[in-house]
Amino acid sequence: MIFLSEAISGTRAAASKIFRSIGLSFLFIAGAASASRADPIPQVTTVITNTAKMLDNAHDDLNNRMQGVTRSLDSFFKRADAPETVSNTTGRLRLSVLVKDTEGVSPKAAFSGKVAMPYAEEWLHLFADNLKRGALPDATQQILADEAVQVGARLRLLDQLRSQLHLEGGLRFHGVPDPFTQLEFEYERKFEGWTGRFTQDGFYYAKEGAGELTQVDLEHEFRDKSFLRSTTAASFTEDTHGVEFEHSFYYDYPLAGHCHHLIPGAGVFAHKCGPFLMDNYIANLTYRTSFFRPWLVLEITPQLEFPRERDYTCTPSIRVGLEVWFGTLPEDY
Repeated sequence: MIFLSEAISGTRAAASKIFRSIGLSFLFIAGAASASRADPIPQVTTVITNTAKMLDNAHDDLNNRMQGVTRSLDSFFKRADAPETVSNTTGRLRLSVLVKDTEGVSPKAAFSGKVAMPYAEEWLHLFADNLKRGALPDATQQILADEAVQVGARLRLLDQLRSQLHLEGGLRFHGVPDPFTQLEFEYERKFEGWTGRFTQDGFYYAKEGAGELTQVDLEHEFRDKSFLRSTTAASFTEDTHGVEFEHSFYYDYPLAGHCHHLIPGAGVFAHKCGPFLMDNYIANLTYRTSFFRPWLVLEITPQLEFPRERDYTCTPSIRVGLEVWFGTLPEDY
Protein backbone atom coordinates (compact mmCIF):
# COMPACT_ATOMS: atom_id res chain seq x y z
CA MET A 1 0.00 0.00 0.00
CA ILE A 2 2.87 2.37 0.77
CA PHE A 3 4.36 1.68 -2.65
CA LEU A 4 0.94 2.19 -4.29
CA SER A 5 0.38 5.55 -2.58
CA GLU A 6 3.88 6.70 -3.47
CA ALA A 7 3.37 5.58 -7.08
CA ILE A 8 0.05 7.45 -7.29
CA SER A 9 1.63 10.55 -5.76
CA GLY A 10 4.55 10.34 -8.19
CA THR A 11 2.18 9.80 -11.11
CA ARG A 12 0.19 12.88 -10.17
CA ALA A 13 3.37 14.94 -9.97
CA ALA A 14 4.53 13.61 -13.34
CA ALA A 15 1.11 14.27 -14.86
CA SER A 16 1.20 17.82 -13.51
CA LYS A 17 4.56 18.39 -15.24
CA ILE A 18 3.27 16.89 -18.49
CA PHE A 19 0.10 19.03 -18.45
CA ARG A 20 2.17 22.16 -17.80
CA SER A 21 4.40 21.25 -20.74
CA ILE A 22 1.36 20.66 -22.95
CA GLY A 23 -0.09 24.00 -21.89
CA LEU A 24 3.13 25.81 -22.77
CA SER A 25 3.22 23.96 -26.09
CA PHE A 26 -0.30 25.12 -26.93
CA LEU A 27 0.62 28.71 -26.05
CA PHE A 28 3.70 28.46 -28.28
CA ILE A 29 1.70 26.98 -31.17
CA ALA A 30 -1.00 29.62 -30.78
CA GLY A 31 1.60 32.41 -30.79
CA ALA A 32 3.30 30.93 -33.82
CA ALA A 33 -0.04 30.64 -35.61
CA SER A 34 -0.86 34.27 -34.81
CA ALA A 35 2.49 35.45 -36.09
CA SER A 36 2.18 33.38 -39.24
CA ARG A 37 -1.08 35.11 -40.22
CA ALA A 38 0.91 38.17 -41.22
CA ASP A 39 3.15 36.12 -43.50
CA PRO A 40 1.95 35.35 -47.01
CA ILE A 41 1.28 31.66 -47.65
CA PRO A 42 3.55 31.53 -50.74
CA GLN A 43 6.58 32.35 -48.55
CA VAL A 44 5.80 29.43 -46.23
CA THR A 45 5.36 27.11 -49.23
CA THR A 46 8.68 28.29 -50.67
CA VAL A 47 10.50 27.58 -47.38
CA ILE A 48 9.02 24.09 -47.17
CA THR A 49 9.87 23.34 -50.81
CA ASN A 50 13.45 24.60 -50.45
CA THR A 51 13.95 22.62 -47.23
CA ALA A 52 12.64 19.43 -48.87
CA LYS A 53 14.90 19.96 -51.87
CA MET A 54 17.94 20.58 -49.65
CA LEU A 55 17.26 17.40 -47.65
CA ASP A 56 16.71 15.34 -50.81
CA ASN A 57 19.98 16.62 -52.32
CA ALA A 58 21.93 15.79 -49.15
CA HIS A 59 20.27 12.35 -48.95
CA ASP A 60 20.98 11.61 -52.62
CA ASP A 61 24.62 12.64 -52.23
CA LEU A 62 25.12 10.35 -49.22
CA ASN A 63 23.26 7.54 -50.97
CA ASN A 64 25.41 7.82 -54.12
CA ARG A 65 28.58 7.74 -52.02
CA MET A 66 27.38 4.65 -50.15
CA GLN A 67 26.37 2.89 -53.38
CA GLY A 68 29.77 3.63 -54.94
CA VAL A 69 31.73 2.23 -51.98
CA THR A 70 29.58 -0.85 -51.43
CA ARG A 71 29.29 -1.68 -55.14
CA SER A 72 33.03 -2.38 -55.31
CA LEU A 73 32.94 -4.40 -52.11
CA ASP A 74 29.81 -6.29 -53.15
CA SER A 75 31.41 -7.45 -56.42
CA PHE A 76 33.57 -9.88 -54.40
CA PHE A 77 30.41 -11.76 -53.32
CA LYS A 78 28.87 -12.07 -56.79
CA ARG A 79 28.13 -15.65 -57.83
CA ALA A 80 28.58 -16.91 -61.38
CA ASP A 81 24.81 -17.42 -61.80
CA ALA A 82 23.86 -14.07 -60.24
CA PRO A 83 21.84 -11.61 -62.37
CA GLU A 84 23.69 -8.61 -63.76
CA THR A 85 21.01 -6.16 -62.59
CA VAL A 86 20.42 -6.09 -58.85
CA SER A 87 18.79 -3.70 -56.43
CA ASN A 88 20.75 -1.01 -54.64
CA THR A 89 22.48 -1.47 -51.33
CA THR A 90 20.04 -0.90 -48.46
CA GLY A 91 21.14 1.20 -45.50
CA ARG A 92 19.37 2.24 -42.31
CA LEU A 93 20.50 4.81 -39.75
CA ARG A 94 18.66 5.24 -36.44
CA LEU A 95 19.27 8.25 -34.19
CA SER A 96 17.49 8.69 -30.86
CA VAL A 97 17.69 11.05 -27.88
CA LEU A 98 16.30 10.09 -24.47
CA VAL A 99 15.44 12.84 -21.99
CA LYS A 100 14.58 11.69 -18.46
CA ASP A 101 13.28 13.76 -15.55
CA THR A 102 15.47 12.54 -12.69
CA GLU A 103 17.31 15.03 -10.48
CA GLY A 104 17.64 17.14 -13.60
CA VAL A 105 17.10 16.71 -17.31
CA SER A 106 19.60 14.07 -18.47
CA PRO A 107 19.72 13.53 -22.25
CA LYS A 108 21.25 10.39 -23.74
CA ALA A 109 21.88 9.70 -27.41
CA ALA A 110 22.03 6.43 -29.32
CA PHE A 111 22.66 5.53 -32.94
CA SER A 112 22.56 2.36 -34.99
CA GLY A 113 23.50 1.93 -38.64
CA LYS A 114 23.20 -1.18 -40.85
CA VAL A 115 24.13 -1.84 -44.48
CA ALA A 116 22.98 -4.81 -46.60
CA MET A 117 24.70 -5.24 -49.98
CA PRO A 118 22.69 -6.83 -52.85
CA TYR A 119 24.81 -9.90 -53.55
CA ALA A 120 25.62 -10.52 -49.89
CA GLU A 121 22.46 -9.33 -48.13
CA GLU A 122 21.23 -12.86 -47.47
CA TRP A 123 24.19 -13.69 -45.26
CA LEU A 124 26.31 -10.58 -44.50
CA HIS A 125 25.43 -7.22 -42.93
CA LEU A 126 27.74 -4.39 -41.88
CA PHE A 127 26.96 -2.28 -38.82
CA ALA A 128 28.07 0.66 -36.68
CA ASP A 129 26.41 1.59 -33.37
CA ASN A 130 26.91 2.50 -29.72
CA LEU A 131 24.57 -0.14 -28.28
CA LYS A 132 25.74 -2.56 -25.64
CA ARG A 133 25.78 -6.23 -26.64
CA GLY A 134 23.84 -8.44 -24.25
CA ALA A 135 21.54 -5.67 -23.02
CA LEU A 136 17.96 -6.68 -22.24
CA PRO A 137 15.70 -6.12 -25.28
CA ASP A 138 13.96 -3.01 -23.94
CA ALA A 139 17.30 -1.50 -22.98
CA THR A 140 18.71 -1.50 -26.51
CA GLN A 141 18.30 2.28 -26.78
CA GLN A 142 20.75 2.79 -23.90
CA ILE A 143 24.17 3.93 -25.02
CA LEU A 144 27.38 2.41 -23.74
CA ALA A 145 28.40 3.96 -20.44
CA ASP A 146 31.64 5.35 -21.89
CA GLU A 147 30.05 6.46 -25.20
CA ALA A 148 32.11 4.01 -27.22
CA VAL A 149 31.41 3.34 -30.91
CA GLN A 150 31.35 -0.18 -32.35
CA VAL A 151 31.85 -1.23 -35.97
CA GLY A 152 31.85 -4.69 -37.47
CA ALA A 153 30.05 -7.32 -39.55
CA ARG A 154 27.29 -9.87 -38.94
CA LEU A 155 27.63 -13.20 -40.78
CA ARG A 156 24.94 -15.86 -41.14
CA LEU A 157 26.52 -19.30 -40.79
CA LEU A 158 23.41 -21.52 -40.86
CA ASP A 159 19.82 -21.24 -42.07
CA GLN A 160 17.89 -24.52 -42.10
CA LEU A 161 15.26 -26.51 -40.18
CA ARG A 162 13.72 -23.30 -38.74
CA SER A 163 17.11 -22.46 -37.20
CA GLN A 164 19.65 -19.73 -37.84
CA LEU A 165 23.18 -19.24 -36.56
CA HIS A 166 24.89 -15.82 -36.76
CA LEU A 167 28.43 -14.75 -35.96
CA GLU A 168 29.09 -11.09 -35.24
CA GLY A 169 32.42 -9.44 -34.67
CA GLY A 170 34.12 -6.08 -34.69
CA LEU A 171 35.95 -3.41 -32.74
CA ARG A 172 34.78 -1.11 -29.99
CA PHE A 173 36.51 2.27 -30.16
CA HIS A 174 37.12 4.22 -26.97
CA GLY A 175 40.81 4.78 -26.48
CA VAL A 176 42.52 1.47 -27.29
CA PRO A 177 40.30 -0.57 -29.70
CA ASP A 178 38.49 -3.38 -27.88
CA PRO A 179 37.72 -6.47 -30.04
CA PHE A 180 34.38 -8.18 -29.43
CA THR A 181 32.45 -11.10 -30.85
CA GLN A 182 28.98 -12.58 -30.50
CA LEU A 183 27.49 -15.93 -31.49
CA GLU A 184 23.69 -16.06 -31.81
CA PHE A 185 21.44 -19.10 -32.25
CA GLU A 186 17.77 -18.61 -33.19
CA TYR A 187 15.00 -21.19 -33.48
CA GLU A 188 11.51 -20.28 -34.73
CA ARG A 189 8.32 -22.33 -34.67
CA LYS A 190 4.74 -21.51 -35.76
CA PHE A 191 1.71 -22.99 -34.00
CA GLU A 192 -2.01 -22.12 -34.15
CA GLY A 193 -1.56 -18.58 -35.44
CA TRP A 194 1.33 -17.77 -33.10
CA THR A 195 5.06 -17.62 -33.77
CA GLY A 196 7.47 -18.69 -31.05
CA ARG A 197 11.12 -17.72 -31.20
CA PHE A 198 14.00 -18.80 -28.95
CA THR A 199 17.24 -16.82 -29.12
CA GLN A 200 20.51 -17.58 -27.33
CA ASP A 201 23.41 -15.11 -27.49
CA GLY A 202 26.92 -15.55 -26.19
CA PHE A 203 29.32 -12.61 -26.46
CA TYR A 204 32.81 -11.61 -25.41
CA TYR A 205 34.58 -8.25 -25.02
CA ALA A 206 38.36 -8.38 -24.65
CA LYS A 207 38.27 -5.79 -21.83
CA GLU A 208 35.01 -6.64 -20.07
CA GLY A 209 34.81 -10.40 -20.45
CA ALA A 210 31.99 -12.75 -21.44
CA GLY A 211 28.23 -12.78 -21.04
CA GLU A 212 25.01 -14.33 -22.35
CA LEU A 213 21.45 -13.34 -23.21
CA THR A 214 18.53 -15.78 -23.40
CA GLN A 215 15.28 -14.55 -24.98
CA VAL A 216 11.87 -16.07 -25.77
CA ASP A 217 9.38 -14.18 -27.97
CA LEU A 218 5.75 -15.01 -28.67
CA GLU A 219 4.17 -13.12 -31.57
CA HIS A 220 0.74 -13.00 -33.16
CA GLU A 221 -0.47 -11.03 -36.19
CA PHE A 222 -4.18 -10.22 -36.34
CA ARG A 223 -6.40 -9.79 -39.40
CA ASP A 224 -6.13 -5.99 -39.26
CA LYS A 225 -2.32 -6.34 -39.51
CA SER A 226 -1.89 -5.35 -35.87
CA PHE A 227 0.84 -7.22 -34.08
CA LEU A 228 1.30 -8.46 -30.48
CA ARG A 229 4.63 -9.49 -29.01
CA SER A 230 5.49 -10.91 -25.59
CA THR A 231 9.18 -10.99 -24.65
CA THR A 232 10.85 -12.79 -21.76
CA ALA A 233 14.61 -12.41 -21.40
CA ALA A 234 17.46 -13.05 -18.97
CA SER A 235 21.01 -11.70 -19.15
CA PHE A 236 24.20 -12.45 -17.25
CA THR A 237 27.59 -10.77 -17.66
CA GLU A 238 30.60 -10.20 -15.46
CA ASP A 239 29.41 -6.67 -14.58
CA THR A 240 25.64 -7.26 -14.06
CA HIS A 241 23.87 -7.67 -10.71
CA GLY A 242 23.68 -11.45 -10.94
CA VAL A 243 21.06 -12.47 -13.50
CA GLU A 244 18.90 -9.64 -14.89
CA PHE A 245 15.36 -10.32 -16.12
CA GLU A 246 12.76 -8.64 -18.32
CA HIS A 247 9.18 -9.40 -19.25
CA SER A 248 7.46 -6.99 -21.62
CA PHE A 249 4.51 -6.66 -24.01
CA TYR A 250 4.15 -4.56 -27.16
CA TYR A 251 1.14 -4.11 -29.42
CA ASP A 252 1.82 -2.58 -32.84
CA TYR A 253 -1.39 -1.07 -34.22
CA PRO A 254 -1.15 0.26 -37.81
CA LEU A 255 -3.05 3.50 -38.48
CA ALA A 256 -4.34 4.75 -41.82
CA GLY A 257 -1.53 5.78 -44.15
CA HIS A 258 1.90 4.45 -45.08
CA CYS A 259 4.27 3.76 -42.18
CA HIS A 260 1.88 5.04 -39.54
CA HIS A 261 1.78 3.09 -36.24
CA LEU A 262 0.74 3.41 -32.61
CA ILE A 263 2.64 1.05 -30.28
CA PRO A 264 1.69 0.80 -26.58
CA GLY A 265 4.04 -1.21 -24.39
CA ALA A 266 4.71 -2.22 -20.78
CA GLY A 267 7.38 -4.18 -18.97
CA VAL A 268 8.87 -5.23 -15.65
CA PHE A 269 12.56 -5.67 -14.82
CA ALA A 270 14.25 -7.57 -12.02
CA HIS A 271 17.53 -9.15 -10.98
CA LYS A 272 18.62 -12.04 -8.79
CA CYS A 273 21.83 -11.76 -6.84
CA GLY A 274 20.84 -13.52 -3.64
CA PRO A 275 17.24 -12.28 -3.27
CA PHE A 276 14.99 -11.69 -6.26
CA LEU A 277 14.40 -7.90 -6.51
CA MET A 278 12.19 -5.87 -8.84
CA ASP A 279 14.25 -3.11 -10.48
CA ASN A 280 11.79 -1.19 -12.62
CA TYR A 281 8.25 -0.97 -13.99
CA ILE A 282 7.64 0.85 -17.26
CA ALA A 283 4.74 1.85 -19.50
CA ASN A 284 5.15 3.70 -22.78
CA LEU A 285 3.42 4.65 -26.00
CA THR A 286 5.29 4.97 -29.30
CA TYR A 287 3.98 6.95 -32.24
CA ARG A 288 5.80 6.02 -35.46
CA THR A 289 5.18 7.71 -38.78
CA SER A 290 6.74 8.65 -42.10
CA PHE A 291 7.87 12.25 -41.64
CA PHE A 292 8.26 14.98 -44.28
CA ARG A 293 10.24 12.83 -46.74
CA PRO A 294 9.54 9.23 -47.93
CA TRP A 295 12.90 8.02 -46.60
CA LEU A 296 12.54 9.60 -43.12
CA VAL A 297 10.67 8.06 -40.15
CA LEU A 298 9.87 9.81 -36.86
CA GLU A 299 9.32 8.03 -33.53
CA ILE A 300 8.08 9.73 -30.35
CA THR A 301 7.88 7.65 -27.16
CA PRO A 302 6.66 9.15 -23.88
CA GLN A 303 7.33 6.76 -21.00
CA LEU A 304 6.68 6.40 -17.26
CA GLU A 305 9.14 4.45 -15.11
CA PHE A 306 9.13 3.38 -11.46
CA PRO A 307 12.81 2.52 -10.78
CA ARG A 308 13.93 0.89 -7.54
CA GLU A 309 16.96 3.20 -7.40
CA ARG A 310 14.55 6.12 -6.85
CA ASP A 311 12.32 4.24 -4.37
CA TYR A 312 9.86 3.52 -7.18
CA THR A 313 9.12 7.21 -7.68
CA CYS A 314 7.33 7.90 -10.95
CA THR A 315 9.98 9.06 -13.45
CA PRO A 316 8.73 10.44 -16.78
CA SER A 317 10.91 10.41 -19.86
CA ILE A 318 10.55 10.93 -23.58
CA ARG A 319 12.52 9.45 -26.46
CA VAL A 320 12.58 11.08 -29.89
CA GLY A 321 14.04 9.08 -32.75
CA LEU A 322 14.69 9.51 -36.45
CA GLU A 323 15.18 6.65 -38.88
CA VAL A 324 16.81 7.37 -42.25
CA TRP A 325 16.70 4.85 -45.11
CA PHE A 326 19.08 4.68 -48.07
CA GLY A 327 18.82 2.65 -51.26
CA THR A 328 15.68 0.57 -51.78
CA LEU A 329 12.93 1.46 -49.30
CA PRO A 330 11.04 -1.44 -47.65
CA GLU A 331 7.34 -1.74 -48.38
CA ASP A 332 6.27 -0.78 -44.85
CA TYR A 333 8.98 0.27 -42.45
